[in-house]
Order: sequence, then C-alpha cells, then structure tokens
Amino acid sequence: MSSRRDEMLKEMGLWPRWRLRQGDAPLGGSGSAGDSPAAAPLAQGVHSRGYLPHLKAEGGVYFVTFRLANSLPGDVLRQLETLTPEQRSSQIDEHLDAGYGEAWLAVPEIANALRNALLHFDGSRYRLRAWVIMPNHVHLLIEPLGKHSLSEVLQGVKSVSAHEANRILGREGAFWQPESYDHLVRDSGDFDRCHEYVLQNPVKAGLVSAAHEYPFSSGFRGASSIAAKHVPGRAGGAPALRDDRRARIMRMDWSELKACVASCVDCELHARRNKTVFGVGDEQASWLFVGEGPGADEDAQGEPFVGQAGRLLDSMLAAIELKRGHDVYIGNIVKCRPPGNRNPQPQEALACEPYLQRQIELIQPALIVALGKVAAVNLLGREATIASLRGKVHEYRGTPLIVTYHPAYLLRSLPDKAKAWADLCFAVDTMRGLKERVTPTI
Repeated sequence: MSSRRDEMLKEMGLWPRWRLRQGDAPLGGSGSAGDSPAAAPLAQGVHSRGYLPHLKAEGGVYFVTFRLANSLPGDVLRQLETLTPEQRSSQIDEHLDAGYGEAWLAVPEIANALRNALLHFDGSRYRLRAWVIMPNHVHLLIEPLGKHSLSEVLQGVKSVSAHEANRILGREGAFWQPESYDHLVRDSGDFDRCHEYVLQNPVKAGLVSAAHEYPFSSGFRGASSIAAKHVPGRAGGAPALRDDRRARIMRMDWSELKACVASCVDCELHARRNKTVFGVGDEQASWLFVGEGPGADEDAQGEPFVGQAGRLLDSMLAAIELKRGHDVYIGNIVKCRPPGNRNPQPQEALACEPYLQRQIELIQPALIVALGKVAAVNLLGREATIASLRGKVHEYRGTPLIVTYHPAYLLRSLPDKAKAWADLCFAVDTMRGLKERVTPTI
C-alpha cells in the first residue's frame, strides 16, 4: 500500500483497516442476527462528515445504513453526541426502530420511488445482496462493482430519491441525513449476520410478524429477483409461496390491495416502472373493462387508458351512454408497463393475476368487457383468436364476459371500428338481458 493511501486511510480513521473497539473481544467474537452490525467487534468506519470515502476493497460487500433528515429528535441527538462513534451507531439503530420523525418512507409512493432508485443500477453499478426500506431509514447489504465507489452509489440513490420524494410531498430542503454508517463485511459469518439483520429489521421493529410479509424489502414473499438470485433451493418452494401469496391477496380490502400493488416486486416489470397502474372507477360498478397493460402515458400518470387509446375508449363509452367512473371500472391484466409496450409475458400476467381476481371479487361487476386478445386469453385461460371470441358471452369465474378490440388496435385499424361498435351494441344488449333476469326486491 502506498504511503499516500496510508495517509488517506489514517485521515479518515480507517487505518489500520480493522481495529478492535474498546472493551471488545479479540477477532473471532460472534454476535447474534438480532444485533446491529454496528455492535460487531470490528468496524470499517462511521462517517459523519457528510460523505463516504472513495475507497473500497475489491469485491467488498458493505452493510450500509442511511436515514431521513428528521429521523431523530433533538434530545436524542444531544444524548448521542456524548457517545463514541461506535456506541453512537448502535444507539442510532435502536432509536430509528422506534420510528421517530415524519416517517416519510412509510408513504407507499415514496418507498416505491426509493425502491426503484435502488434497483435501477442493481447488477451494473452494484449488486444488492439485501435491502430494506424502513419508515425512517434504510439498510443495505451492497457490493459496488467495477470502478463505482460506495460514495458514488449512495450519492446517486439518495439524490434521485430525495428529488422525487420532495416532489411527492410538495416540499423543499434536506430529505436525507448527510451522515451514513457503513461496515465492510469481513467473512461469510459476518455476511450471514448482516443479511439476517437487514431482513429481520421490520420484525424486530414490530411492523410485521415475519420478514416475508414486509413489502419494501428484498425478503418480501421471497419473490424479488434479488432474493431469488442468491437463495439456493428457492425454486422448489415457489408453488407454496405463490399459494400463500394468493391466499393473502384474496383476504385484502381495497386499501390493502392498493398498497400491496404499489409495493409489488413480484415480476421483472417493477424494475423500470414509474408508477403502478392499479385501476380506476366506480368500485361497485356494473361494467368492468379490462385491457392488457399500461403504456407510457399510464406509467407516468398511474391511471389506465389516459393516452390516445384512452380518449378513444372514453368515446366508445360515451357512445353507449357510459362514462369513466360512473358505474364503470377500468383495469388491466398487468399493473406495470411492459418495456416498449410489448405484450405482457406469461409470468408477468401470472404475478398480477391475483390482484385482478381480487379486484373483480370486490367490484362484483355484472359484465366484464375484455379489450383485445391479451386481456381475453388471460381472463378466459385459453388461446383463441379475437374473431372466434367476438359476438359470444363467455364467463370469468361465473361473471359474464364479452370480447372486443383494444382501442390501441382500433387506432391502427380504422375499418374495424365498425366491428367494435357491433361488439358494444352486443354488450349493451347483454347487460340489458342480465338486468331483466334480476328478480325485483319487494
């Protein structure tokens, strides 16, 4: 090691690279998974000058904690000032888990924006081994890749997420506390302890009873690509996990379902989305219109059918004396935009299918109108052409369903608008017949 590098390390308190904390046991001491990595006998450093060093060990994995600017009250901060840096780190974790401050990260839209920022360069600039977004702080187990320093990585994540969070909150000013804590993982045992600490933090804080229940974590349901890449034997348990996930979704009310969709990472589509597109309209509607997936406009606004195809759909509804939001609900097969507006892949549709099923159960529509082939084949569970499905009444789990063209297709194929009009007339006749079958209440 060069003398200049030695001087830099000494200046930052990082040389010797590993140092015993006062009163701690020699190397080889162990800690439980419930203890913060800040309590470990060895530490790389606690940095309180607003930045992290542009240094990293080749192939190094770091445990990192950063927190909201208002996450600790003044009296706690004054108390912490009397402690050593190492003691301070341990105490900070305890106070953070108590949930002080505004807890802005508990807002699903903000937590979702932070998660997207974290996952955006995963695999290119760094590798996320584990992560959790708590209401007022974040824990990462992260490995910078190539020439990218830990400082650069965290600065990028914090800058992007702070900008978006302040936009959502309608505020200005500091969002993140400049101080961060990082610990260079020294061996496999240390890695396992840090990994377990990250995943169990929501349980330790009393937010959930099991780690897989917490939505803003790499351990959520074991379904994120991050967790799946690194956990041996995960594939063998996938069917049971899917069954458990479906059962929990089927018990959700509207607010729980919306929050679950907003935090979903159960397929690869989550990585590039701006907003999830849950659905919109009358939650007790007689009419349910289902398309295939969000486009660019929908991804930006978080509402289905808001672009040019959406305007055509509104015109189609008006032609049969219907209006968005009035006895009409509009949704999609998938809640996130597929790249390049391609059709959803089977595994993506499968991941979203319980959400749509639960929406339909809560709405209890009298009639479902499938817009396009993708929606039709996914709802009916069989391959078929639009031509073979049009003009007939099908069923989705006992609810009548008819099929017509997707508005985006009609924009490209104007002659088929006449066929779509015939389908809408058929839908009106079908709905009239359904209402006539209902026995009046006396």
